[in-house]
Amino acid sequence: MPVPSAIPLRLALLERFETLLGCLNVFCTAVRRDAALPSWVSRTEAELATDLDMRLKAIQLYRALWYEDCRDGRETLTCPGIVGASSETLIAAHACNAAKDEFKQAVLALKVLGRLEANAVMVDLHHRQEPVAAAMRRMGAARLNLKQAYRHLPLLEQWPLKIGFTWSKQGRVIQRTSVAAARRLLEQRVETPQIRLELQRLTEVPVDEMLARVRGVCPHLRANIVFADHEGAGVRRRLMQVPLPVLIPLRRDGCLPEFVPVAPEPIANPRLRRADVRIEDEPFLPSIRVHRYRRAYR
Repeated sequence: MPVPSAIPLRLALLERFETLLGCLNVFCTAVRRDAALPSWVSRTEAELATDLDMRLKAIQLYRALWYEDCRDGRETLTCPGIVGASSETLIAAHACNAAKDEFKQAVLALKVLGRLEANAVMVDLHHRQEPVAAAMRRMGAARLNLKQAYRHLPLLEQWPLKIGFTWSKQGRVIQRTSVAAARRLLEQRVETPQIRLELQRLTEVPVDEMLARVRGVCPHLRANIVFADHEGAGVRRRLMQVPLPVLIPLRRDGCLPEFVPVAPEPIANPRLRRADVRIEDEPFLPSIRVHRYRRAYR
């Protein structure tokens, strides 16, 4: 099967990214026009001290497509909130989500190209959006965060009776992996002194020894939403992930549903160390987050 030319994929990617930015502008303008409608967005102590406008914070979160220099590159910005929206704003949100899906498909199409060619296309995207990228860098942002670009604006078509926010706990996933698989992962990385050192360390491990690859799971925000059941006397529930403030339909005289304010970030609860930990504390191959099992479990 022939590999598609990079030229049409490059043009499609740039066009769809520009479409996404345009849809975001239209949507955020609509959110700003809804200023008379109530909203609640969780704020930090510093934001409370400066009385940051909650609707303005929501707009900043909706626009956040870029990594921040100060955050872990695997993290995405998350903040609980409820934003009252007019029908026009909800229509703009739907258009924005469609543009996000089309941009994602354009990025995934690059996977059929060679790695160097695909990287070149992404660099071209950043260069063409240099005014945007430069402005974001001045605000502490670095490069495009694809997860934040892909994720939908959470929205509801029906006004809910109640929204209950819950932060999931941070954890980790441990996956058994072979020495050969670990070597392949290292060989896929750009060669550096650290990678060469880790490849050398791997030669000292028996080929049949199993290793443990550890992946951190960042906390995520969920909403338990309760709706009135118009067909009966009861209620209907829905559980959804809401990394961004959720948009709800409101009229001028409307009010927010019942909710309990929660912190903008999960409260850190120290966890007791388990007595049966099987993997070593320090990573054996830090570049790919691979640990050895303790001697008793090898």
